[in-house]
Amino acid sequence: MKHYLYILLACIVCNASAATTGDTIRIHFDLDKDYLNKTNKAIIEGLVYEDVINQQTDVLIIGYADYLGSNSYNVNLSERRARNIKQLLTALLIPEGNIKLVIGKGEIARKQERQGGYVTDRRVDIVITKKQTQKQKQPPIVKNRTSKIKVDSEPPPPTLPLSPKTIQTISELKVGETVRLENIYFLLGRHLLTDNSLPTLDKLFETMDNNPNLKIQIEGHICCLKYGYDAIDEDTQELKLSENRAKFIYDYLVKKGIEAERMRYIGFGRTKPLVKPELTIEDEDKNRRVEIRVIEK
Repeated sequence: MKHYLYILLACIVCNASAATTGDTIRIHFDLDKDYLNKTNKAIIEGLVYEDVINQQTDVLIIGYADYLGSNSYNVNLSERRARNIKQLLTALLIPEGNIKLVIGKGEIARKQERQGGYVTDRRVDIVITKKQTQKQKQPPIVKNRTSKIKVDSEPPPPTLPLSPKTIQTISELKVGETVRLENIYFLLGRHLLTDNSLPTLDKLFETMDNNPNLKIQIEGHICCLKYGYDAIDEDTQELKLSENRAKFIYDYLVKKGIEAERMRYIGFGRTKPLVKPELTIEDEDKNRRVEIRVIEK
């Protein structure tokens, strides 16, 4: 009975908030864990420090679990996850009155089971809505935009890595300079490349093979993520899509015969966008990229 009352309360609160514009941030948990790991804490702290969650926002905290375990266990686990996020938010001085709902809904039903469950189901959704009484905060936002337009000395968007450098010019780059790999296409949400990306990788291999002293760093970047450091790789269920994409290229070159010690790879997630904010598909494409940095030659 208590569980049904919680669900009814959730519906009431969600309907009451429907008139506002809301964001949903998903915090993923480790298997069978309810505590926040370092990554989760950093994401939530960032939401507060970046003023996404503040004293002018209302928050709904809704916990979930995957299908592993009994129904009652999963409900309890999802509730603990939600309560731990509330505890962190109040410790970050978010008023408890702003947190309108803390509930665990238990497991997410799946038509097809997977060994080990689904990492995307082990989560808490933080639904953020602006208080309706704070509409007066609109003018300062417009003022800031206007001031940016009037500043003649403001630098243009950092599009230098998109200059017409090609893979063939990598050997001509100075140490520390980068070039973007053009015509590289990853499957959506995955670290695997499409077949029409292979010619570009083969050209990169030829460049490395023809310049035996050249050492590089393969850098992965993602787009379209509003909060958090990196996205989930659907192939591995890991929260490091950008790193896994860079590693895919690294592994490809190693298999082709390039010495592993001549390369390293890293994922920067969403932390180094070329265009911010992303307003168009073209903006997303510019941020969704792999770059090659010369580290020694």
